[in-house]
Amino acid sequence: MSASSVPAAARRQFVPPPPPRTPKAAGTRRLLLDLAARLFIERGYSAVSMNDIAVAAGLTKGAVYGHFRSKGQLLVEVIRWKHAEREQSPEFLAALGDPDHALDLMYDEAGREIRLLDVDAAAAARHDPDIAAGMEELHRERHDWIRNAIVGVADPDVATWLIFVLSLGIGMREATGAPMPDLERLRTGLRTALNSLGDQRD
Repeated sequence: MSASSVPAAARRQFVPPPPPRTPKAAGTRRLLLDLAARLFIERGYSAVSMNDIAVAAGLTKGAVYGHFRSKGQLLVEVIRWKHAEREQSPEFLAALGDPDHALDLMYDEAGREIRLLDVDAAAAARHDPDIAAGMEELHRERHDWIRNAIVGVADPDVATWLIFVLSLGIGMREATGAPMPDLERLRTGLRTALNSLGDQRD
């Protein structure tokens, strides 16, 4: 993606929170990520305040800001953390290693929370430069990760883009409560779409 095609707000550099300095701080950071993820998923990002997160964690709001300088930064880090957590699970690794089921990762139940968080982040990024910058960075990371994971298509960059936007679109449909189509037909349709990008490589 060229720099000119990215909104100006997204081209600013995202500054992640500094790493925790002590084991206790690391535990508090993980607690905040977990609680924020739950609240964002249950209520929606816009309906949750930093004070809500502080109360849930039994901390002061100032203590939460000691870990994350803004709610937007926290949202980006929640999504990054949820991706890392999921990608270490045995179920994810098994599906990734099985060509017949790797595409299931785009719409499986285990990834639903991340997709819903992505929907909230996309909406918030329109008006929050910090989220826009953070999500642009995260999307670059995800693009590289997906591109390295896929094999067998002649145009991996377009295939990666297609997988990415389809997964985000699935999240939007889930957010509105739309039912999923028959999963076997969905898998077949997705594989046909990806195969159409070029001849399969051995």
